[in-house]
Amino acid sequence: MKNEMDLLKMTEARRLAWLKANRITLIIVGVVWIGMIGWYWAKYGPPWFLIACVPVFALFRLCAYLLYKKRLPTEEQRESGN
Repeated sequence: MKNEMDLLKMTEARRLAWLKANRITLIIVGVVWIGMIGWYWAKYGPPWFLIACVPVFALFRLCAYLLYKKRLPTEEQRESGN
């Protein structure tokens, strides 16, 4: 399956830079999310929806990881080139 890195014909160095940019973006989004929870809590009380979304997103990410991991070729398939 092609991804955006394939479509943009990135070199390995550019792929690594892209993945690092994705990682820092996720970290910043997480920090902002925590800030939103803290701000809302201080102003209005516990933001149950925002708090409930944290484990929901974590579960989604775990399921996506397990699905993608399951689709990876086995060691024998990689060695044979299939």
